[in-house]
Amino acid sequence: MSNPNVNPNPSPQPVYYRHRRSLAGPLILIIIGLVFLLHNFGVRIPIWHLFGRFWPLLLILWGVIRLIEYSVAPRYGYGRSGLGTGSIFLLILIVIIGLSAHYSSDVNWGGVRDQLQLDDDLGGMFGSAYTFDDNLEQVFPAKGSLRVVSDRGAMTVAPSEDDKLHVVVHKKLRADNQNNANKYHEQTKPQITVNGTSVLLNANTNGAGDHGVESDMEIQVPREAVLDIASKSGDVTVTDHANDVKIALQRGDVSLTNIAGAAAINLDKGSIRASKISGDVDIEGHVDDVTLDEVGGAVHLNGDFFNDIRLSKIAKAVSFKSSRSDMSLGPVAGDLDIDRDSVRGDGVSGPGRIVTTSKEIHLENVSGDMQVETTNGDIEVQAARKLPVGRMTISGRHGDITLTLPPNAGFQLDATTRRGDISSDWDVLKVESSGGSSTAKGTVGNGVGKLQINSETGDIRISKG
Repeated sequence: MSNPNVNPNPSPQPVYYRHRRSLAGPLILIIIGLVFLLHNFGVRIPIWHLFGRFWPLLLILWGVIRLIEYSVAPRYGYGRSGLGTGSIFLLILIVIIGLSAHYSSDVNWGGVRDQLQLDDDLGGMFGSAYTFDDNLEQVFPAKGSLRVVSDRGAMTVAPSEDDKLHVVVHKKLRADNQNNANKYHEQTKPQITVNGTSVLLNANTNGAGDHGVESDMEIQVPREAVLDIASKSGDVTVTDHANDVKIALQRGDVSLTNIAGAAAINLDKGSIRASKISGDVDIEGHVDDVTLDEVGGAVHLNGDFFNDIRLSKIAKAVSFKSSRSDMSLGPVAGDLDIDRDSVRGDGVSGPGRIVTTSKEIHLENVSGDMQVETTNGDIEVQAARKLPVGRMTISGRHGDITLTLPPNAGFQLDATTRRGDISSDWDVLKVESSGGSSTAKGTVGNGVGKLQINSETGDIRISKG
């Protein structure tokens, strides 16, 4: 007889899973911390601008990590946990900051500040505003050089009518009363030092210690002087100068007009406009907009360029290197415009190389050898009517390619697209299609030009201009 107190079918005990904390949140914080650490060690990273553009990648990374953890958790005896309160809070914070960075990184805050009539002291929070004017004059040595150093304030440089250096200073400072303002003014008078043929003009804006001042300077110097300007904040304008100009500026806009020499500009934040420059133009740093017109030498652009680049009538070679693009061209007789989404040129010449990602490329009146490559975007190249056609290599991954040639051009074509069609206005070119891919090969006329065209997923069109 069985024991009535013994349950022959005991109910199964509930299975309790261990839960492991997700690595997504800590990993995201480590990435953000490393970026700020590099910035603190002097690596120039436009954090706010880049975060405004790429912050969704953090959400994608978070989602991928969580998906992997969710899939493998039962295999190692862990339960599938959801998002905790801390994770939800961090996600919301990333979204809010990301949207704020996206919509504010390109705002002209200087213009907003001017509209609200606010200065760096937030509209008088640190005392009343006082203004002073100074005038300085110094005999300038023949074949001399001028170095200008300033922390805060705009400066304009123009030619003097004699062999002297003339400086007019418009100073603005804040103080509790007039006596303190007068004291700060005396402590921050500009200084001129002459050492042989070298002249140093120091705005001395930090002469009063923590009581910094803003000194706008109107400078007149002999045309033949070599200019070397270093400033932390303020616009710099140079006109009608007959020698080289070098500018290192942390924040502000640079304007150069009618310079009979070379120009070298290092800028951390701001825009550059230069016209009628006889020598080379070298630009590097972190620049918003660049506009160059009528440059007699070569143009070299190296750094991060966040908005638009406009080049026109460049007599010699053009090189442009950034995190997303690598370009080198011969003279640009017409225009070359580079923005976030496209490269457009008219009258560009080779030997040249345009390699970029996520930009459409549209080139007209192209002469000489040319290599064109983009990852995402259509490519349109129109050869100049001047014969013979140069050697061209055109490659695209996702986008259509259109090449327009003069009707009487002679060339050899080798074109391939893995998932697309090829069409041609020349019947002599043999087009074959198989399994979704197409190839075109053949020789037209004297076959002088060598054309190599490759596309991954786009169509290829060879047309007569």
